[in-house]
Amino acid sequence: MAIKGNLQLMKEINTAMIMNYLHRNEKLTRAELTRMTKLSPTTVSGLIEQLIGRNLVEIIGEKIMPGAGRRALSLQINKNGGYVVGVSLNVHVLTCAIMNLHGEIVTEYRAKLEVGRKPLADQIYDAITACTAQTSEFRQDSMMGIGISAPGIIDERAKTIVYSSQLKVTNFDLHKILSGMFPNVPIQIVNDSNAAAFAEHYFGAGKDLDNLVYLRIDDGIGAGIIVNSDIYSGKKGAAGEIGHIAVDPQGEICKCGQVGCLETVLGSPYVLDKCGTIAAQIGVAAPESMEELLARYEAGEDWLEPIFDRILYVCKVMIFGTVQFLSPEAVIVEGWINRSAKLMEKLNASVETSSFPFVFSKIGLMPATFGEKGALYGSAALMLQKIFSASVLK
Repeated sequence: MAIKGNLQLMKEINTAMIMNYLHRNEKLTRAELTRMTKLSPTTVSGLIEQLIGRNLVEIIGEKIMPGAGRRALSLQINKNGGYVVGVSLNVHVLTCAIMNLHGEIVTEYRAKLEVGRKPLADQIYDAITACTAQTSEFRQDSMMGIGISAPGIIDERAKTIVYSSQLKVTNFDLHKILSGMFPNVPIQIVNDSNAAAFAEHYFGAGKDLDNLVYLRIDDGIGAGIIVNSDIYSGKKGAAGEIGHIAVDPQGEICKCGQVGCLETVLGSPYVLDKCGTIAAQIGVAAPESMEELLARYEAGEDWLEPIFDRILYVCKVMIFGTVQFLSPEAVIVEGWINRSAKLMEKLNASVETSSFPFVFSKIGLMPATFGEKGALYGSAALMLQKIFSASVLK
C-alpha cells in the first residue's frame, strides 16, 4: 500500500518529524514547525495538542516573533515525559543509566560484570530494576526503550550476540530473553564501538557530521563506523572488528592465535608487557600501570622513544588506511592514547603533513567526548533516535 493511503502511518511519520525538529532545535513555535515540516497549520496544531496531552511536549512561554509585537508560544520536548535505559557491558563492569528525553543522565548504576548466558541476562535485569528504583519520578510505563551495548560481533538486525569472547557467549539471543522480562518495551542491542561512534555523531565531537570513524585504542582495539548518519555494521555485525588484523609477521602471538595482530601492538596490556620486558633487559624499573608508563614517556625517558615510535607508526598506518578506504569527515579516537599529549601531538602532526586526495586535516583527529562512557551514552542515544525519528510513539 502506498504511504499516502495509510493515514495512521502518515500520522506517525508526521508526529515523529515534529518530535525530531523539537529535539534538534530545543524550542520552536507552531508557526516555525509548520514552516520546517511543510505540514498545514491545522495538522501541526492537532499533532501538538495530542503530544501535549501525552506529556511528551510542553509549552514553556512566549516568544517574540517578527512583526509589530507579535508573540507566539514556544514548545519543547518535555524531558520527563519518558525515559530510555542504556546498558553498557565492557570487560569488567556493567553500567546502567536512565536518560531523559533531553539526553541527560538521570541516574546511574554500576556492578562488576558477570559473564555467561544466564548470569548476564539476570544481571542486566537486576541492574535495570535497581537503576529505575533510584529515580523517584520514574514510572514503569514511562520506559520508552532499552539500548544495550556489548563487545563482540553483534547481529544488530537479528538482535543477537553472535560471538563475544569477553562475555563468553555465542549465538546468544539476549533480545528474546529481555523481551520476556520487559514486555512491550523496544530493545536494541549494538556493538560497543558502534554505540560509542553513534554517541559522538548524535551529540558529541562528531555532532552534525554524516560520516565518521570512531577508533577505540585501549585494552582492545575496535572501530565504530557512521556512514550517512547511520551505523554501518556490515554482514552479521562484523564491520569494525579491526583488532585482529595482522600488522607484524614477526610480532607476538595474539590471544586469537594469530601472530602480530593490531591488538598486540596497540592494546594496553601488550604495550605494558612489552615495556616491562625491555625494562628488565636494560635494568630499569618496569612501569606498573599505563598511567605510570605514559607519565614516564611524557617526561622523556629515552628507552621508551623507540617503543612509542613503533606505536605511532602503526597508529598512522591504521588511520591512513581508514581515511583512504572510508573517506570519513573525522576520525574520533578514544583510549589510552588520548592520555598522552605528546603522542597525540605527534599523531596529529603526521596527519597534517600527509597527502590525502582531499582536505582531511581541517577536522582530522578528534578526541572522544564521552571517554569510556561512550558506549553507554550511545546505547541510550540510539533509543532516543528511534523515539524522535521513527514510528515508535505508542
